[in-house]
Amino acid sequence: MNIKSKKSIFFTISIILILLFASILALSIEQIDKVNGTTVSNECLALENIQLNSAISVSNDNNSYKFKLFGIIPIGKAQESKAEKYVKLGGYPLGIAIKTNGLYITSKVSVVTKDGAVCPVEEFDIKSGDVLLEIDNHNVDNVNEISSMIENKNLVTLKIKRNDKIKEFTIQPALDALSGKNKLGLLLQDQIEGIGTMTYSDGKNFYALGHTIKDMNGNNIVANGGNIYYANINGYVKGQKGRAGELNGSFITLDKALGNITANNDFGLYGQLEEEYNGETVLLGSKSDAQPGTAYIYTTIDGMAPQKYEIQIIKASNQASPSEKSMVLRITDQRLLDTTGGIVQGMSGSPIIQNGKLIGAVTHVFTSDPTKGYGIYIDWMKP
Repeated sequence: MNIKSKKSIFFTISIILILLFASILALSIEQIDKVNGTTVSNECLALENIQLNSAISVSNDNNSYKFKLFGIIPIGKAQESKAEKYVKLGGYPLGIAIKTNGLYITSKVSVVTKDGAVCPVEEFDIKSGDVLLEIDNHNVDNVNEISSMIENKNLVTLKIKRNDKIKEFTIQPALDALSGKNKLGLLLQDQIEGIGTMTYSDGKNFYALGHTIKDMNGNNIVANGGNIYYANINGYVKGQKGRAGELNGSFITLDKALGNITANNDFGLYGQLEEEYNGETVLLGSKSDAQPGTAYIYTTIDGMAPQKYEIQIIKASNQASPSEKSMVLRITDQRLLDTTGGIVQGMSGSPIIQNGKLIGAVTHVFTSDPTKGYGIYIDWMKP
């Protein structure tokens, strides 16, 4: 064999070896990318978004993966790091005071003048639940602003919102004989207050309710700030077929707030904690952990301390995108059935635990059967 032939064979073998090495390297990089999270499923993304929150503690469970060229030739192995997130469990009752855009109209009222009682808005199409947005083209966000805005004015123009429609009315304020100030004849409030339940905290932020807060017309309230407070449950109305029950609670807005509200969307109420929150530590799960069978809810029906109650998850929906009604639940704990009759208003946000993991929260009750209701996957409870 001449030298030229030997060089040709050597060159050919070199090319083959280079291509083989490149194939091994490319496959290895692709597999490692998948392990590191470059290629993940939608389900993993949903869980990952939750894991971006600052959790109380983290532990790693490493899984080994062996790589083979073309599925035959072993070429190495890598480690996949599976992070477990722990959060502080809720179940505690919350007093919620949420500020809104505009002032909510509670009712029409009479003003006592020197000529007797009159209501300046009596003949106008203004109803309870409407929102007062402006007076003479100036925004109103605080009840205490009204007096100075209409002082010494014979006529004022009100811009009022009902559902998605806005109307304007020009009215004549009435002079109150006792205070000597002009009045509109409207009872107004600049924040909505109620009772709900904490779902969990990641140490810095809180997650509650599992659904949006609505006004008396059933419209989503546009949050413009607000606060949450520790509340005390001092009674309840038992749920019955055809009528939802409710928790009766109290809280004091003069107390220091537990947290500041930053968001109110279809899947819950969110914000930053201002006070230390002491809840039981629990592993944060995901929708993939939810399955039909025995589970538990943590909720408070008396005082301020949550109790654990057994439930059955009847159905766990396969949801690829956020939805309030992720699971169908049935209360099976006789203690809760004997007291509240099942799920009642005020329990919204009560955490659902299954196999030691936080998988969701209670959101709705069936009015036709208060022992049943809906829950939301914990994955969807994000600002």
